[in-house]
Amino acid sequence: MSKQSRFLCIGGFLNGTQVKDQGDSFVCVENGKKVTYFKKEIFHQDSWNHDYYVCETTTDQQAQNWVYDIE
Repeated sequence: MSKQSRFLCIGGFLNGTQVKDQGDSFVCVENGKKVTYFKKEIFHQDSWNHDYYVCETTTDQQAQNWVYDIE
């Protein structure tokens, strides 16, 4: 699922590797381009509050929808 790659949950796992806190933001290279991910806390009443890294092209609404599993 490609949209999931735009969200990294701190304490979660990406390709079997735990995602550690990288500070307020970090840069990675995707398809030869630098992409910045920013930290965002997203509240969900049915789970713990989690900090997520959200891709720079992701809107707040898209991030909220993803956490709440809304298409």
